[in-house]
Amino acid sequence: MAFSGMIDQLFTDPVLSKPATYLAFGTSTPYPVRVIPKQPDTVVGFGDGQLHVSTTLFDVRSLEIPEPAVGDQIVFDGITYVVQSEPKADRERLVWTLDVRPA
Repeated sequence: MAFSGMIDQLFTDPVLSKPATYLAFGTSTPYPVRVIPKQPDTVVGFGDGQLHVSTTLFDVRSLEIPEPAVGDQIVFDGITYVVQSEPKADRERLVWTLDVRPA
């Protein structure tokens, strides 16, 4: 099985991926997507100290969202999130990781 086929299986697995709605900035038509939500803690330097900060990330297939951008919105589990930094693609450009914050 090709690597892209394995990625597709991950995003169709109801345990790993969840339904969401995506709205590109400046448009008015949302559409359904599958996301893999992640909420890792990140250590951020602040002066001489460090802070643990909770983050929210969504992995999405590039087939579903070919060009995500800052300002786009995702509605997941009844909460609207805004993409807050440049999306990051994996090496094969099959999956985008979106760093989001509540709207």
